[in-house]
Amino acid sequence: MQTSQSLLDQFFRQIARSIALGIGVIAAVVVPIELISFVLTNNTLLAIAAAISTTIGIGSGCTVFLLDRGQPLWQGILPFAVLIVVAEIMVALWLPELYVSAAPFIVVAILLASLINRRVFTISVLVICIVVTVVLLLISQPAPEAKIPAPMFSFLQASSLAALFVAVWIFLDRIIAAQMQALQIADQRADDAEAARQQTELARQEVERRASEQQRLLELVAVLELPILTIDDRVLLAPLVGNLDSRRADALRQRVLERLAELRAHTVIIDITGITVIDTAVAKALIDTATAIRLLGARTIISGIRPTVAQTLVHLNTGLHEITTAPNPEAALRLARPAVMI
Repeated sequence: MQTSQSLLDQFFRQIARSIALGIGVIAAVVVPIELISFVLTNNTLLAIAAAISTTIGIGSGCTVFLLDRGQPLWQGILPFAVLIVVAEIMVALWLPELYVSAAPFIVVAILLASLINRRVFTISVLVICIVVTVVLLLISQPAPEAKIPAPMFSFLQASSLAALFVAVWIFLDRIIAAQMQALQIADQRADDAEAARQQTELARQEVERRASEQQRLLELVAVLELPILTIDDRVLLAPLVGNLDSRRADALRQRVLERLAELRAHTVIIDITGITVIDTAVAKALIDTATAIRLLGARTIISGIRPTVAQTLVHLNTGLHEITTAPNPEAALRLARPAVMI
């Protein structure tokens, strides 16, 4: 993507090239007419006018050539601006009767200097052009003889003003075109930003949806991992399967206590038939769970204890009196029923 500075430089180069090309075309039309008139009238002033027009044409051609070759903007503008000033001096010295109509043409040099986008340089060129114009107006005097024929005089005045009008029109037209293109680019970038914002919003909503779905799945996994079954209003059954580690033991305690407080059950059966190995930390967590259940006014029955688990519980030698055991869930339910019927 082009930067703003590169786009601005490209616009200014197009303006300078268009001005130089337009004035060059006018010079290419005027010079042959001046030469033909010189041949027909043998008026040396017409030869001078052709030389001045040729000078301006050379300057415009150099600018077009340099800009097309990719030279820096100031290098492309410099020969054209300098030759415009030289042409103004030639007009003041050799064609003073045309200077009043040709003097405004020096505005083209000021317009070209403004394209370099350096304020101090532009102001300096402006001051120099004003000083040169005033000085030339003061020193230029109409030649006593060899005046230009009236038709050619009018033609030269018209061509000079036409070149000035073309230069100003091209400058303003290109500036307006550049502004319109800048507005289009700004609108396009605004649309791109809005589209990006909408895409970001959609992506955020998708992330939130996936996060919500993931949270729901995690809650479902937690429920399936540690199911708490309600046998009746007074008995809860927690069948455990797989590996019981400290995390699952803590989650079991939390879920059992929540359900116990919610249903006000009297008995919690924890079936560990599907648990193969329980280490000391997990065994202690089970005992702590049983203690917490007793503090809520209920009792704990652990069913399906394997020999290795029994040895681990014996090694702890604490809290065992708070736990009732049963060989299987059916036996545990039989133990729980009398308590339910009380």
